[in-house]
Amino acid sequence: MTLRSLMFRFREDQEGAVLPLVGVVSIALIGATGFGIDTARLVLMHSSLQRAIDAGALSTVAKLDKATIDAQLRKFTVANFAEGQIGATIDSLTWSLSSDDKTLTVDATASAPTTFMNILGVETMNTSAQTVIERSTTGLELALVLDNTGSMSGSPLTSLKSAANTLVDTLFGDDAVAENLYVGIVPFSQTVNVGKSHTDWLASGALSSLDWGPTSWGGCVEGFSSSTDDMSDTVPSTKPLTPYYWEDDDYQNDWISTKGNSGKKTYDSNLSNANGPNKYCPAEVTRLTPKKATIKSAISAMNAVGNTHINFGAVWGWRILSPKWRGIWGGDMATYELPLDYGAPHMSKAAVIMTDGENTMSSSIYTAYGWLSEKKLGTSNEGSAVTQLNNRLSSVCTSMKNAGIIIYTIAFNGPDTSTQKLMRECATQDAFYFNSPTNAALQSAFQQIGDSLSNLRISK
Repeated sequence: MTLRSLMFRFREDQEGAVLPLVGVVSIALIGATGFGIDTARLVLMHSSLQRAIDAGALSTVAKLDKATIDAQLRKFTVANFAEGQIGATIDSLTWSLSSDDKTLTVDATASAPTTFMNILGVETMNTSAQTVIERSTTGLELALVLDNTGSMSGSPLTSLKSAANTLVDTLFGDDAVAENLYVGIVPFSQTVNVGKSHTDWLASGALSSLDWGPTSWGGCVEGFSSSTDDMSDTVPSTKPLTPYYWEDDDYQNDWISTKGNSGKKTYDSNLSNANGPNKYCPAEVTRLTPKKATIKSAISAMNAVGNTHINFGAVWGWRILSPKWRGIWGGDMATYELPLDYGAPHMSKAAVIMTDGENTMSSSIYTAYGWLSEKKLGTSNEGSAVTQLNNRLSSVCTSMKNAGIIIYTIAFNGPDTSTQKLMRECATQDAFYFNSPTNAALQSAFQQIGDSLSNLRISK
């Protein structure tokens, strides 16, 4: 029998069974196709779930607030889960934190209805995912350059202290001594107080040539007449400093009297930063330190006196961050060999510069640039002198940014539009400038800066 005849005979014998066979084969093909489609959907769902918990965990550890971990994790995970693509839902989301608070583990499950596989009785597909985030911190040197001028008296200074403490709490968390976090404070008025211990920074004989009466040098210094030196991080061994000294005068600062005493000098019995040679000298600079209590104590000690030289505060903020000054400041900066080099591995440098008003140079106020009439800013005109101060601030900000220092700026209580522009341009980017016309806005600005700096320190 030939092959052809066998095939003809098989067709005649099996013709009645062909349709059932086709049905079985069709169901198998549909099942296989459905399995492929649903498998692809399952892969998509798992990928979406993994991405979502990764994003949620990373966002949560950026600001690890134990009280809000669950809420933050769920918020960011749900926001990043592409449930609409396949009709999936997150069924469970759990997390655990290691005892040292450095490792966050997140587990999640998700499900979605099947499409074709339900023909075979499989109505739901499920997946699970896990992510483990090691939370480590990079280093940060931070200078808080804060306006302590007379216009900050009362409620403004109280608000500044509260806001600055918020930033410190955000950065330090529960740590009394932080790891690789060093914060310094530079209060400024129309001068800066570098500390009475640094007499070796002063020009030879500068102190002994002045009449301090029953008091002594308060630690404040004057600026350099040379604009180049005044806008640089030059060190005292190269350019010795001049002590700030407001001499006795009968108009604004009468602290020495010779009347009715045969020409013999008598001094005011209560010389302070309200009167005397140290008048309007603000609180001392707090050198970079990893100790939270030291920073908080310095914030508490700030007081509001004097006029406004933002540029002078800024340049001294630079000088506590510049590696040229390593080995000069002493204290914890000597212990930790600070400031570190620019670009040191896993380290950043940042400054927050805050003011509540415009630069000022009045003919009746003695400042780091002496009397206006002395033309140490190159002019005896108030407007031209203020322009000089503004230009020096711009140059200092540019030099700091060029060195790699990240700058945040805050304009508080509505300084004029030119000062707001000046502060905006000083910041590293527009998002790092905060116009804060109210106490609440100031608090918000410091909180946002604290969050930003915390994110800067997180290595994921």
